[in-house]
Amino acid sequence: MPQTDFDFDILAMQPEEIETIEVRDKLTVSQWAQQRRILSRKESRYAGPWSNALCPFLVEIMDSLSNTHTREVWLKKSAQSSGTEAGHNMLGQTVDEDPCPFLYIMPDEATAKKEFRTRIKPMFEATPSLLKHLKGGDIRNLNIGQETELDRMFLFMGWAGSAVSMSSTPIQKIIIDEAAKCHLDVGEEANPYELLRDRQKTFEGVSKLFAPSTPILAGDEFDLEFNETDQREYWLQCPYCNQSHIGKHEYLQFDKNSVGHLWPAVHYKEDVKCSRYICPKCEKKWDDWKRWQAVQNGIWAPRDTKVEYAGSAGSPQGKIVGKVFSNPLRGYRITCFMIYPGFTTISAMAFTWASAQSKLKAGRKKPLQNYVNSWLGEDWIEKEKETAADRLIPHISTHKIETVPDGAQMLTIGIDVQMDHIWFVAAGWGYRSEVWTIEEGRIETGDIRQLKNWGLIEELLNKAWHFADDDKKTMSSRLALIDCGEWQDVVFDFCLKMQKQGIPVFPCKGSGTGRYDIFTTTPVLNKKLLRYDLNVNNIKDRVFRLLYETEDSGPGFWHLHEGTSQEVLEHLSSEHQVPERMSLRKSKLVWLPKADHKANHLWDAAVYATAAAEIAGVRMIRDPNTPVKKISLAERQAASRRDRD
Repeated sequence: MPQTDFDFDILAMQPEEIETIEVRDKLTVSQWAQQRRILSRKESRYAGPWSNALCPFLVEIMDSLSNTHTREVWLKKSAQSSGTEAGHNMLGQTVDEDPCPFLYIMPDEATAKKEFRTRIKPMFEATPSLLKHLKGGDIRNLNIGQETELDRMFLFMGWAGSAVSMSSTPIQKIIIDEAAKCHLDVGEEANPYELLRDRQKTFEGVSKLFAPSTPILAGDEFDLEFNETDQREYWLQCPYCNQSHIGKHEYLQFDKNSVGHLWPAVHYKEDVKCSRYICPKCEKKWDDWKRWQAVQNGIWAPRDTKVEYAGSAGSPQGKIVGKVFSNPLRGYRITCFMIYPGFTTISAMAFTWASAQSKLKAGRKKPLQNYVNSWLGEDWIEKEKETAADRLIPHISTHKIETVPDGAQMLTIGIDVQMDHIWFVAAGWGYRSEVWTIEEGRIETGDIRQLKNWGLIEELLNKAWHFADDDKKTMSSRLALIDCGEWQDVVFDFCLKMQKQGIPVFPCKGSGTGRYDIFTTTPVLNKKLLRYDLNVNNIKDRVFRLLYETEDSGPGFWHLHEGTSQEVLEHLSSEHQVPERMSLRKSKLVWLPKADHKANHLWDAAVYATAAAEIAGVRMIRDPNTPVKKISLAERQAASRRDRD
């Protein structure tokens, strides 16, 4: 054949062309992170190639984000546990291996811009396999708050309420970072995550949603979504006995002082020997590195299953026992007990817990909530105050109705007003708030809007009750409060009339007064009269303690007279305390009537009588068994001169 000058080498395929048509398995998220993710000094204390060995519990979570069966992954995590990094690895693997429309949402604008600047941009800058997908390989072409056009996909990064989050652009993969804090404006009743799911309908069957978050409140939308998953827990495998268990706070052991109290928090931080983790199976003590060994040998297992030892000595291996159902919704929980000792320690856990306990005694519960949320990865449950009629039976004592028992030094009355009748409670108060019901009941008045119909109430306020041990000795009301909520004008007129007769009675109403105040006052009727605005939530807490929490007769105990009826018990147990959401991140406990709608009028009257006692100075009552030292006129004058000097 004749020779030609044609160079067949020009038909050889270029490397990027070969990569385009080469058939190969895609890397999973964990494989991609291990092989290609580079951590920069800007984002991590451990700069260099990513290592799954520092977070073995993340491997299954990351791979569930790239398998074909799983549609959604909901992650409850302790703070600084690499849960967000799992999302970053999902983003990286998508850009590099599995390009598709991708949405990354963060809670708010400030958080989103900080996350973008300090973690996502450094990840792209430090990882060559990501940087090459940006236009011109220029990091300045990576955007927040608007779309980023990469070579093979569009990436949308923003925050809840931003333009990219509210857009209708179809999306295949979504990350909702700190999902419990993401407040998407979809109305009070709507599920805030459904708006995002709607954007994935075009990719039904191949979509992915990842929602990692430090939990906040039990029963919030994030918690409800998590409860729909298979709720996987990580079972630690003891390096001593090879038995597995889920890491819990109750297995932390604290050394205490000679009377069994926690030491000051800093003690646990400075002396690592003062706290330890105890295996619940063999009761061996773990230090941080034994704990880490247990993590390395751990295994994820869905709810309603357990993990049993199935290996041999020196080669531990856990086996899931129980039915494992196929569920496209996966849930995981990461706790502080799973974190590498270089990031957190047992002594740091002990310090945080002890510090929260000391602050709780001072009335601050937020540090404890932070420990539960950010260390244990658990939802905060507001403790409810439950009431039941049978719990009041031990409070029924032997003193007779309409008699003042020995020990009572002050009497107050609370009145709840209805359209044609009133309910009242007369209570006697003693040293350190020991209290007795003197009398309670209903008085038929006729139309309460007519001042002439208040005669029987006037008799009640003028009444003198006899002492049980001395029939000649009586006690009248020190102070009375009348609810003026619905019949304000007539209550004002009645109180003013009674005060002109020297009877101390005031109108009152519930109010959103200060957090800790019992009451505030408001002048009414051109400043002729004071109205007491009550913080009823606080006062009801006090009544609850007197009726339900104090078990022994004495200080802080409410005695019911021997004739107390079942109807009275039902009234006094008609409300309970339940959590009420104030915002996405906060809730408070409030007193509300129970669902069975029992009458609560005597409960309200008891609250008003208690408020009256607080106003009248119940906390100043002296111990009747302690003699009062009499001070002579000369001693008082001498003390006065010393004060002037």
